[in-house]
Amino acid sequence: MPRLLSIFGIGVLWLAGCTVQPGEVNLRNSFAAQIAAIDGVADFEDNGAELTFTGPDGQDGTSNWRVEISSATLEPQADNRAPYAGHIVSSWYRNSELIDFVGTISGLPQTYLDAGVAQECYALWDTTANTWDW
Repeated sequence: MPRLLSIFGIGVLWLAGCTVQPGEVNLRNSFAAQIAAIDGVADFEDNGAELTFTGPDGQDGTSNWRVEISSATLEPQADNRAPYAGHIVSSWYRNSELIDFVGTISGLPQTYLDAGVAQECYALWDTTANTWDW
């Protein structure tokens, strides 16, 4: 019995040391999950190179969407509660037509912007929850 408790204790310590760390892969995956969770998004697929789905088109209908993620980078911050900002740059296509991004103005429907995603967007790493906050 003491040996079993020792093995259990080592396992608990090992798992405690396996907290999720911020990185480009989980930033990208969090961005994809943020899109997939939007009300009205269906048939979501992530093939690694691009995201495809049907979803709100901003005109009371739905469209076929494709999102190509150009980059996912981390930038250190001087805040212990949010030590990293994640920066995503992507191209969005509605029914195969590129959605223009002019300066700081996105051409995406408001429902995507309200979810914290756009052609260029940021997330902060939440050290308490070990997740990206959009």
